[in-house]
Parts: sequence; C-alpha cells; structure tokens
Amino acid sequence: MASSDPIKDDLTVESTPVLSQTSINSTDKNACSDVQHNNEEEPTIRPPDCAFGWIPTLAVMVNYMFIFGASNSYGVFSTYYLNQKFVGTSASTLSWIGSLITTFMLGCSFLTGALADKKGYRLTAYIGTVLCTAAYILASFAKEVWQLILTQGILFGLGASFLFAPSVSIPPQWFSKHRGLASGVAVAGSSLGGLWFTAATQAMIDNIGAEWALRILGILTFVVTGVMNLFYFRRVPAKPRKNILELQAAKRLTFWLVSLESFAMYTGYWALTFYIGTTARQLGGTFQDGSNLLLVLNAGSVVGRILAGLIADKFGSINTLLLSLLLTVVIEMPLWIKAKSLAPLYVLCALYGMVSPTFISLNPVIVSNHFDTDVLASVMGMTNLFSGIGGLVGNQVQGVIYDKYDKHEQFTNTIIFSAMFVLFAGLVIACLRFHIIRKGTDRRFFQKV
Repeated sequence: MASSDPIKDDLTVESTPVLSQTSINSTDKNACSDVQHNNEEEPTIRPPDCAFGWIPTLAVMVNYMFIFGASNSYGVFSTYYLNQKFVGTSASTLSWIGSLITTFMLGCSFLTGALADKKGYRLTAYIGTVLCTAAYILASFAKEVWQLILTQGILFGLGASFLFAPSVSIPPQWFSKHRGLASGVAVAGSSLGGLWFTAATQAMIDNIGAEWALRILGILTFVVTGVMNLFYFRRVPAKPRKNILELQAAKRLTFWLVSLESFAMYTGYWALTFYIGTTARQLGGTFQDGSNLLLVLNAGSVVGRILAGLIADKFGSINTLLLSLLLTVVIEMPLWIKAKSLAPLYVLCALYGMVSPTFISLNPVIVSNHFDTDVLASVMGMTNLFSGIGGLVGNQVQGVIYDKYDKHEQFTNTIIFSAMFVLFAGLVIACLRFHIIRKGTDRRFFQKV
C-alpha cells in the first residue's frame, strides 16, 4: 500500500537490518509464507546498497537487451518491410507492428506487474520467455502484414510484458543511495541490446534473410533470458493483499502526474527510432546507413542512461528528468528538420540517444522514491498502462501524418508532433516538481528533488 505521506519515508523499509529466517517467522508469518510459496527470496532480507544487489540488477540489464532490443532495433525490420518486402504498403499500416510491441509490453504490465508481486518474479519472467520465443518463431513463417502484427507485434509485446514487469522493479528495491545509478545501469541494457540487435539483425537480413533472422533471435531469447531469470531475487517480500491492482496509488496526484508524463513521452518518443532509416534513404543513404544511425542512437543511449543515473543520485531524479526532456526538444527539432545530409543525422542520433531516453531509467526511480518498495511492480505496471496507450496512439498518428501530410517526402510534420509531446511531458514533470516541493517541509525552489 502506498505511503500516506506524499514524500515516502524510506527509513521504515530501507534501514531494515539483515534478519534471519527464524526472525521473519516470528514477526511476520504472512511474509514468510509468501517467500516460501514463491521460492524466490534469499533466506535473509539483505540491506539496501549491498553488493549482492548487483547480481539481480545485472540479470535485468541482460534481459533488457532482449526486451527492448526488439523495439529499439525494429527500425531495421521497418525499413526492410517498407522498402522491400511490402513495397506499396503504407507506413501507418506497417507501424502497427512496432507500436504494438511497445503497447502490449507496457500496457499489459498493470496485470503482469500485479502477477509478479503476487505469484513471484521468476514465474512471471519465464512465461515471458516462452511467449517471446514463440512470437519470433511464428513471425518467421508470416507471409502477410496482419500475420506479423499478430506475432511480431502483439504476441511478442505480451511476452515482453511478462519479462518487463518484474525487471523494472528489481534495481530500485535493491538500492537506496545508488538507486539512480542501478536503474541506469539496468536500463542501459536496452540500448546495448539495440546496438547488437540492430547490427546482428541487419547482417542476418542481408545474408540469410529476414525469416532466419527472426528464428535465430527467438533461439537466443529463449536461452539467454531463461538463464537470467534464475537470478531474479526480491529484496523485500511482497505483502499479501486481496486486490489485484494497487488502488491506493490512484488516489495520489504523484501517480497521475507520472502516468501523464509517461503517456506523453511514449506518444512522441519513438518517431526517430522508427523513421531515421527512411530519412537516411531520402537523403541518398543506403539501408546500411539507416542501420548505422540506429547503432549510434543506441550507443548514445548506453552512455546517457548511466550518466543520468549518476546525475540523478546527486541532483535528484525529477530535476534530471526535467532537464533532459527540455534538451530533447532543443536537439530534435532543428537537427532533424534542417538535415540535408547524413552528417547532421549522426549528430542528431548521438545527442538524442544520450538525452531523450532518460525517462525510461528515471521513472522507476521516481516511483520507488514515493511509493512502498513491496508494490513497485504493481505501481509501475499501472503507470506503464498509460505508456502503452501513448505508444499506440503516437506511433499510429505519426504514421498517418507521414502518409498524409509529409507525403513520404520529408518528416517536418512528424517531427513537430513528436517534439510537442516531449515538451508537454517536460511541463508535466515541472508540475510534479512543484507538487513535491509544495507538500514537503523544505519550500526552496532550488533543491534536490
């Protein structure tokens, strides 16, 4: 249950000393039975910021490579589908595949997050491993766009949701002082995945075809995530509860502001990832140039997400996020709209990659700072429902704008749409900052928030 105080006092949870299993039995039978039922927790409740916490955090980082690698590298498949396999099919139709990955991964996590808290992290993650593998294999036999929508889009997105829900709550619950850094390191895995997923996917499509590329990605997903799921340990046992959703969270303004920011960011964020390859083609580049731009984008994201975590630990997660959102707008609009050659696109991808995706690593930190640790998967799942809706709305609208207003000749209107939603997300975070300061005892404008 969420803390009644608008700014959660972590001392009741984060200062918990190491307890023996006997001690747990004598003080909280329900928590103990939950631990035994899920068979996931260590025999002791470890303190935050201990070295052991890096084991599940690094396991999350590896799994993020496969969870987000698919969406971050979808631009390679999108370029291939748009220009080779399904020539003549509208961009808005093909964008359903990529947008549904994100929509189902995030939108379904309000249920998979509750399942993770109630039934256990490992069980939830293994369901995701099986579904994602099946999605890749089935997609490799698809001959029509609607078949790819069902497999590479919906089924993979659903499987990714089962993997994502427990993953997003692990780093924040293992760390307090270094919470931003741990979250940044874990989420950097999504960009690392985008790096090698993009390069490997492009190479496999060129050499063995898209069908075998999908099959190989499916096999890798099954093997690697299957091993990493073994290290999904909780630090704090989940409390028994009757409701599937953490309904108390919905009574707080902080929850709604984070949810609105998530919706706005996912509405505008994916434009560059999905269309940078086609932009390169319009400027005389090759398919390989489009792939290289995605590599630069993901490389920048690796650096940016880790740096954002370090900066957030020092200056505050909300302050860091607000600055990054405003910088994203400043970077995206002039560099993309005014690009007349490939060189500005490389600069754009490097800077955009470093600055824009910090919300992915910092949103869980903000939630963990203001809601109880034992319900993180549930609360994050509820906020991510709005992220999923934003991803669906944004990607579809961007496809329509590109088809109808940009007319497959440029991206000016698509870029403006994307940037305005990122700017709106920044305004929402500014409101959240004001709300947190107003409810606290320290009313100074310049402070760590």
